[in-house]
Amino acid sequence: MSRFLAVLSGFDNPLIVKDGISRMRSWRAPLAITLYLGLLGAFGYAIFTIAVLSTQFTRTASSAQIGGSVFVSLAFFQLALISLFAPALAAGAISGERERQTFDVLLVSRVSAFGIVWGKLVASLAYLVLLILTALPLFAAVFLFGGIDFEQFVLAHVLTIMTALSIGAVSLFWSALFRRSLPATVTSYATTFFLVVGTFVAGLLLTYIYAFRDGVAAASNFEFHPLAYGNPLFAMYVVLASPSGAPVHLGRLLQLLFMSGGDPSRWGPELEPWKLCVAFEMILTALAIFGSVLLVRGRRAMPLRRVRPAMPEPAA
Repeated sequence: MSRFLAVLSGFDNPLIVKDGISRMRSWRAPLAITLYLGLLGAFGYAIFTIAVLSTQFTRTASSAQIGGSVFVSLAFFQLALISLFAPALAAGAISGERERQTFDVLLVSRVSAFGIVWGKLVASLAYLVLLILTALPLFAAVFLFGGIDFEQFVLAHVLTIMTALSIGAVSLFWSALFRRSLPATVTSYATTFFLVVGTFVAGLLLTYIYAFRDGVAAASNFEFHPLAYGNPLFAMYVVLASPSGAPVHLGRLLQLLFMSGGDPSRWGPELEPWKLCVAFEMILTALAIFGSVLLVRGRRAMPLRRVRPAMPEPAA
């Protein structure tokens, strides 16, 4: 109970309450939720229609195939939308306070530097989590057709939330670094593109280089480079396409990292791509929060030291 109360105390932050209430009171919040659900619903219905028209199998097989294709399409589309929304919500969290000339008020308040960063991050990501929660009925409707089990359903949303958390933390770091929201937003989108698309392309290129470096690649040599394991797109694909999780030994990952040949190593535990992706995003989030706290703390005025009065000299 004490640990649970300690976790809840981290959300007892005035910035979370202030930003959350101010965002939900505006007309933009319900409009954004409506557009988000409308895009997901229209995209899912389009994929469902295409799958129904193109399926030529039996009724049972086609039902599972339709359900699987719709869920996979919705999962990737939601991940893309969250990757677009997260920088826009978090990139102006701290730099916007400077532009409104209210950042100095936060610095002289009793809220610590970590409290400022944590409050801004939670307030920004709480809205993204609300969008994900409102879309759960759309994803749950896929269970009527089959093709997706509950574990895949949970892991897909865990990857989506962790991706939103890491992108939001990185965007908050750029917001603490820059004084204006425009450069912070542009840099946040560039970083998001590198994390979501760049790492996937780089990992795919290294995979092909390793597979074809000897001329003709054998089927057993075609293994993905570890750089792709930290990519949410690749982790999402493995979760949805491979129910077994496609685990790889740690020793084999080290061999692939340094692109060394020889027999595949069986050393170390077996790691699934989604676990490595979540671990990478947690480390990235921790580093981004730590850097943001240092930047905010560096702009806080140092407390004045009390000067002890000089003792009077004894009379001669």
